[in-house]
Amino acid sequence: MKNKKAFEIQFNWIFVLIAGAAILTIFALVIFKQKSLSESSTNSIALRSIESVVAGTSVSTDVSSLITVPDLSIEVDCGKISIGKISKQYPRLVLFSPLSIKGNKIIAQTLSFSAPYKSSNLLFMTSQQIKYILIGDSPLIKSINKSLPSEINKENFSSYDQSKIRNSNNYKVRFVFDNVDVSPLGLPPSLLKMPDGDVTALKITGNSDKGAVDFYENKAGSFVSKGTSYYIGKAALIGAIYADTAEHYECNMKNVFVRHGIVTDIYFSRTTVLNNDGSMSLECKQAYSNSLPLISNIESASKNLAGTSPLSQTDIGRITGASESLSIQNKEAQKFSCPMIY
Repeated sequence: MKNKKAFEIQFNWIFVLIAGAAILTIFALVIFKQKSLSESSTNSIALRSIESVVAGTSVSTDVSSLITVPDLSIEVDCGKISIGKISKQYPRLVLFSPLSIKGNKIIAQTLSFSAPYKSSNLLFMTSQQIKYILIGDSPLIKSINKSLPSEINKENFSSYDQSKIRNSNNYKVRFVFDNVDVSPLGLPPSLLKMPDGDVTALKITGNSDKGAVDFYENKAGSFVSKGTSYYIGKAALIGAIYADTAEHYECNMKNVFVRHGIVTDIYFSRTTVLNNDGSMSLECKQAYSNSLPLISNIESASKNLAGTSPLSQTDIGRITGASESLSIQNKEAQKFSCPMIY
């Protein structure tokens, strides 16, 4: 009898333990599910907020703003924005940024791309938790410093004095050098513990109008080359500063040149109509006649650049050369009171 009672007591305890474990498991699953749904909802709301920023700032020119968002990690890829498991593709997106934007403060900036006429707005985004360090006191570095928003976490040193560079617990640090051989440079001692790839550098060879940009990232305490590309104009140069990698920069620039080719085609058609207008003076017709092959050259080079990777230095040169000559013809049209080419 006692054995039967003891068995019943043991069975009851086993049943209580099993039932309790089952209840705890159900509660844990419910909590996990609710947490997952909550995170998914938060990420979805955050992504819609970023979409609004992209849509709103892209139509404005030469503006910058500081935007407060949920403290999430935003991943930016070629034509794609992701927050957690939520992502969205954006055909022909032009967004120059680090590959990862963290923190609850985002800086957004837009600048217009012109070569020589405006064809699109370039959108830039970054985090206040990324430090940008400009090295040099050249006119170009001073111009870049002035162009970057005041809200950005930035410093400017006249030379690469490693003892002056401090670690401010930023998750990324980006150096910008003006025509300095970066490869032999080691990282400042204060940044040596940062993981590989979290310290990047950009070397600029050129001026505000055109030039080459070399991308670097840290590896085992040194800067390692990660590719070379090219730029036309200040806006594209600023884009190279925001972009972590040559691949991300060139993906955006290809989309820029798609738009530039479309706008150029419109200018070619308009100039053709003006050139065929019998009421135009000889001076006007001369300016239009001289402009048509230049516009055609820009259109051809833009279409090449939109479809090739890496960007062709030859086609970049074709656009810059034709743009300079077209600007002269536009001034000629203005001088003789002709309808402007652009």
